[in-house]
Amino acid sequence: MQDARLRLFSVLLLSAATYLSVAGALLTLFWLFLYPGSLVSTVKSKALYILLPFTGIVALVMQIIGENGISYFIRIGILLLLAFTIFQGWTPGEFLDLAVWLFGTGIGFDIGLAIELTIQGIKDADQDWSRVLTAMKLKGMHPEFWNLASIGFLMIHLRLLRADDQADLLTTRGYKSGGSCCPHFEPSNRDIIASLCAILILLVSFTAVRDIFILMM
Repeated sequence: MQDARLRLFSVLLLSAATYLSVAGALLTLFWLFLYPGSLVSTVKSKALYILLPFTGIVALVMQIIGENGISYFIRIGILLLLAFTIFQGWTPGEFLDLAVWLFGTGIGFDIGLAIELTIQGIKDADQDWSRVLTAMKLKGMHPEFWNLASIGFLMIHLRLLRADDQADLLTTRGYKSGGSCCPHFEPSNRDIIASLCAILILLVSFTAVRDIFILMM
């Protein structure tokens, strides 16, 4: 989505709809096809397939103890898919614009800047991890728990060092708090339609939940 405001609005509605009912989760899945490019990138994401098995384990335990683990897996799995797909559409600077639009140039600028630096750090860490795996393959090494754990700790240490360097750089440039930013948003027709669909999906989810309570009574 081009407009970060509508993206945030849609994500909040769809997250609530997905959590409320399986019907809302399935409709959210169909909603994601409005943005096939981001969805395809999400399906190719390795991080998604790392998190899904943990969700499956929790769902299996719930099913064993008598809870509805299948419903849990569907809802949480689609929530993860929604989060990854929306994240794929992120462009540098839009979270800063969104935070300033919401909270002003004081605390909003600080929050936006922190989010931008965090997301950039995640992307840098992902690229570093890919380079490490490539170097291991070139040396004929296979990823194992003992070396991946040590590499993970090393990458965390490097991220902390880079964060310290960024803080020093901001201090050197005289940054204290707040800043000047003029948010600019360009909503497209697809964004508006997608937001309206998100409202309808949430309403359907509330209806589904209400019907379940009526049946139980």
